[in-house]
Amino acid sequence: MGFTLEEFERTLPAALDQRPFKKTAGGYLADIDSGTLELVVSGQMHRKIASFSLPYLEVKFSFNGLSETQVDEVMRFFNLRFQRGGG
Repeated sequence: MGFTLEEFERTLPAALDQRPFKKTAGGYLADIDSGTLELVVSGQMHRKIASFSLPYLEVKFSFNGLSETQVDEVMRFFNLRFQRGGG
């Protein structure tokens, strides 16, 4: 994801639809209905293009106890909140 860790943490509550979550050693853990979503977040990294540097994070999603429909709904909502404008 093309974000700094600070941007990610600022957007995360909205992306989780204000569901409760807690920070863990490797990322975040959120309660979703009767299941959980674990986000494992890398340290801050940068892509270099000539003298230009773009921050990014690797984020791994692990769903437990959710149906495929629930996972699709959570991911659709999550992606919409992290979407950036372009043109």
